[in-house]
Amino acid sequence: MTHSNYGPDQPEYSAPPLPPEAFQHPDVYLPHAYPPPPRKGGHGKKIIAGLTLAAVAAGGAVAAYAYTMLASSGIQPERVLPANTVAFVKLDLDPAAGQKVAAYRLSKKFPAISKGASDLDGARDAILSEFFDKQSELDYATEIKPWLGDRIAVAAVPNPASEAGLDPVLAVAYTDEAKMKAAFSKVARTERAFGYVTIDGYALVTDSQPHAEAVLAGVRRATLAGAEHYRADLKALDGDQLAVGWADLEATVAALKAGTRSGSSSRWQGLDRLDTLAAAKGRIVIGAHASSDYLEISAVSRQRVVSGEPRLAGKPVNGTLARLGAVDTSAALEVTGLGEAFKQAWAGASTALGLGGELEDFLEETGLRLPEDLVALFGSDATLSLRLPQGASGDPEIAAQVTTDDAGRAMRVVDSLGRPFGFPADSLHTRATADGYLVSNSAGYDPRSTAGARTLGADPAFQKAVPDRADAGLIGYLNLGAILDSDKHASAKDKADWKHVGALGLSVVPTSDGSRINFRLTTR
Repeated sequence: MTHSNYGPDQPEYSAPPLPPEAFQHPDVYLPHAYPPPPRKGGHGKKIIAGLTLAAVAAGGAVAAYAYTMLASSGIQPERVLPANTVAFVKLDLDPAAGQKVAAYRLSKKFPAISKGASDLDGARDAILSEFFDKQSELDYATEIKPWLGDRIAVAAVPNPASEAGLDPVLAVAYTDEAKMKAAFSKVARTERAFGYVTIDGYALVTDSQPHAEAVLAGVRRATLAGAEHYRADLKALDGDQLAVGWADLEATVAALKAGTRSGSSSRWQGLDRLDTLAAAKGRIVIGAHASSDYLEISAVSRQRVVSGEPRLAGKPVNGTLARLGAVDTSAALEVTGLGEAFKQAWAGASTALGLGGELEDFLEETGLRLPEDLVALFGSDATLSLRLPQGASGDPEIAAQVTTDDAGRAMRVVDSLGRPFGFPADSLHTRATADGYLVSNSAGYDPRSTAGARTLGADPAFQKAVPDRADAGLIGYLNLGAILDSDKHASAKDKADWKHVGALGLSVVPTSDGSRINFRLTTR
């Protein structure tokens, strides 16, 4: 039985562990329309923010995490959050054994991290002590640190009775229930904008006790861990993760529109515009994964994809970036479908974002015809490359290679855009290519590799940073190690700190129901 008369003098409710069958039949639960209690003071939400800060600060120690206990223990926070949660971020300081080992080995390649690992806990404690001393009556060293566990999550749970339409919920693992309750009871005596319940080693904290009880009731009906859509999204990430973020974008917008504050015309208009954008639909899951020689952040998006409809990065790149000269390329980006994507999105975006009248002067000055000129200008495949100066002086050289069916029209558009954007008449250099055109800010910069020169596609650093380049509709590459090495003013300590820094790679691979995005930092 759930108690509804919580308070400083009432016993807190601790729910029993959920039976296995509770996770097999997810079902959406909307919290009851509890009227929010009168609020006084403003520290309740700051305390919730402080506990979130504790997780972020603790995350600084993940890369140097001691692997004394390789077996991950305890349940994940999604097992104590309701199935109708629409957004969720968690940090796991007790990850699976493989991630602990990988994070440890990765940290050893960076002296600044490995040498300072023993001081990370002290630095974290100093930050959190400063926060809690100023924002609450709680003392971090004696009232927070002794019970703070290794897992924490922040979630958004729909509540149509609230102004925002969503309740913020913090799920924080504790190691000592008595000490945790003593700290939270102290807060509850003075703060009305604060409520919590406990379940399976977690405290669920939100902005009022009725809201906390409603969240607990939702958990007892069904959990996020048992929701099929969440489980499918999480499974799409490769391997174990150090941190996970997940959101049902369409459900989030729907919850915001259902809130009591959505009645204001300006807010409703903003939400209505957001609802028309494709980016506000579908779901997305993001994870951080460590290997002994790279750190990778992956995202998988689930959207309604219409077969045959053009979309940005919807087809694999044609390989222009891979054919660039490896020595001369400091950074590069290649993407397919820009022209058609602009054409398809133009009408909807101009309406959703309130564009229209303010563009007339610009269009008149440049002579642009939209969206037709955009199709020619950005074509079916566009590659941007950058070469940094070799010496201490000089400007970066930038070039774009575009595959397009109407190169003549595109080059005329480039010439017309120079003046409005402040480029002198001779600052942009265009030339036709076999499949389109090339434009650069330097007459002497042609990023295409010469005969016999090593290309990016044959470069091991590029191959390691962008492993799925053959299937990607968007590729990005930054030779970070070489850029750092070129710093003539770096000290010996700086050079030692970054000598193992490799490259940054980005790829977007189209899928039948969305896309997969990988962002990778490698070592050397």
